[in-house]
Amino acid sequence: MEIKEILKIVNEIYNKKNEVDATDIYKAAGITAAEANAFITQMEEENLADVIEIDMCCGADYVVKGLTEKGKALISE
Repeated sequence: MEIKEILKIVNEIYNKKNEVDATDIYKAAGITAAEANAFITQMEEENLADVIEIDMCCGADYVVKGLTEKGKALISE
């Protein structure tokens, strides 16, 4: 699966829930949790989405709070 496909899924979920987490992504995309987390990291590193890190007792969780203009432009291509 490519980042563009994941961004489309993230955008659809975000429009319904106003936030997206790895669980939402892997359930909707049919990928593993590790793959979903990797895509979230990639989205953040490439400035495609607004990602918030939530520190947990045993690690961190990430929540996507929407796509950036760059991310929106990519899915519009």
